[in-house]
Amino acid sequence: MHGTRNSKRSKKEIPKLAQFKGKLAHSADVLYEALTFQDQLSEKLGKLYTYAHMKYDEDTTNSSFQALNDKASNLFTQLSSTSAYIVPEILSIQEDKLQQFILEKEELKLYSHALEEINKERPHILSEEQEALLAEASEPLSSSSTTFSMFNNADISFPSVKDENGEEKKITHGNFITFLNSDDREVRKNAFKAVYKTYDQYKNTLASTLSGSIKKDNFYAKVRNYKSAREAALSRNSIPEEVYDNLIDTVHQYLPLLHRYIELRKKVLKLDEVHNYDLYTPLVKDAGMKLTYDEAKDYMLKGLAPLGEEYVSVLKEGLDNRWVDVYENKGKRSGAYSSGSYGTNPYILMNWQNNIDNLFTLAHEFGHSVHSYYTRKHQPYPYGNYSIFVAEVASTTNEALLGEYLLNHLDDKKSSVCMC
Repeated sequence: MHGTRNSKRSKKEIPKLAQFKGKLAHSADVLYEALTFQDQLSEKLGKLYTYAHMKYDEDTTNSSFQALNDKASNLFTQLSSTSAYIVPEILSIQEDKLQQFILEKEELKLYSHALEEINKERPHILSEEQEALLAEASEPLSSSSTTFSMFNNADISFPSVKDENGEEKKITHGNFITFLNSDDREVRKNAFKAVYKTYDQYKNTLASTLSGSIKKDNFYAKVRNYKSAREAALSRNSIPEEVYDNLIDTVHQYLPLLHRYIELRKKVLKLDEVHNYDLYTPLVKDAGMKLTYDEAKDYMLKGLAPLGEEYVSVLKEGLDNRWVDVYENKGKRSGAYSSGSYGTNPYILMNWQNNIDNLFTLAHEFGHSVHSYYTRKHQPYPYGNYSIFVAEVASTTNEALLGEYLLNHLDDKKSSVCMC
């Protein structure tokens, strides 16, 4: 009910943003008031959407949560449409006049970097009417991704297969990796084939959703005057295409090392040939490391201790104050993520399984969450986020520190081998 009231309140406030239309060039005061009002609305909607999408992700089959998530998404669409005039209108202001505004009003300096970023996007910004139309089209253009998410999280059901003990167990998104970790090759093979046979039954539908998503990306790239969807995607984070090409070239350069590893895996496991279902099982029999969620928390806190007492205290705050949705349930969104919004705690979704992979996933997602915690704590709203290009630095650093700790402190050599 509280979320519904806030939703109705925000819906009434969004049209008020139009009061600044055609007036941004009038004065520094008007420009500042418009930008701050837009931020206030965005921050409120961010909190609403965080609540709505996480309730939806708890159980994607729940029609009430589906409706709540749709309402929150629609509010963002309305805000985008209503505010579509702002960027084109800012770009119509002479640059020297914009700089004069910043000199006149001290508070407007907060937005100086944001205004610079807007100016960089000048070749890709459309007219006010076109921007409003694109904003209104964002929901229907995302329908392919929405359809796939609903199919993959709410509708698809995998069969049961026999585990190492001959017991029938139903495969889920969460426990699939535990089957692939099995020492028993038949268990791995049967689980792998069961999952992909299930997907294969819907290959035409899945191909259609993928095609729709690709067409959406190509459409946006074309109308915004990018050479390609790749350039458009990289441009959002100010990444030159050369950086991407260099990454691919570097991976190709070191492929022989991966091939050597696969050959080693083939030799150690005594396989005639290596299949995808052979890539996750430990190289040494019975080396799989089983651990509960509580045990995993302890390992993570110890492994990340080099980051300092303050960092560890934030980890403990998250663990003790329900930042983590831990266990898998029917209808829950698959995988793991860190979410949240400016003005909320960071939140982590897991589908916990008692294995070392999930320990590393927990540390990885806490890397994102603590990164978000500090960003929102020390940055004002316009800069209270970070690009995907730097997002994985914190998460992979956590994984590296955890791995180093485990290698140095695990007494059981077989458990150490399971990380290889």
